[in-house]
Amino acid sequence: MRTPQALLIALAALHALALCSAPAQAHHSYAEYDQDERFVFSGTITHIFWGNPHILFTVDDGDTAMRIEWITVTGAIKTQVEATRFHVGDQLVVTGSRRRNPDMHSMTVIKTLELPAQEWQWQSPSGRRRSP
Repeated sequence: MRTPQALLIALAALHALALCSAPAQAHHSYAEYDQDERFVFSGTITHIFWGNPHILFTVDDGDTAMRIEWITVTGAIKTQVEATRFHVGDQLVVTGSRRRNPDMHSMTVIKTLELPAQEWQWQSPSGRRRSP
């Protein structure tokens, strides 16, 4: 016969296991992206989502609407970038990694963002290329 105390210990252990594994499942893999590529995409911002887990832009070059997955809101604050910097209709130049499948129009691992009309550029703190 099982005691209530043994049942509570088992439930607590299962709960702890679930909590420990949750962060690994919550974040995505970059395996679908070519992280060595420095793809440059330029177009007009058509949509902005300023929130977590990542700030998202949709940028359209007239032929392709590219989904740009940038940094977290905390990352923007740490690099002193405010949401008011970006507006629908702005021209945006993005350098980063695109999906290996060319039919999937999205980019991540963003190294630079440029707003040419504002003469403004953001560079990832980890955006420096490693020497071979």
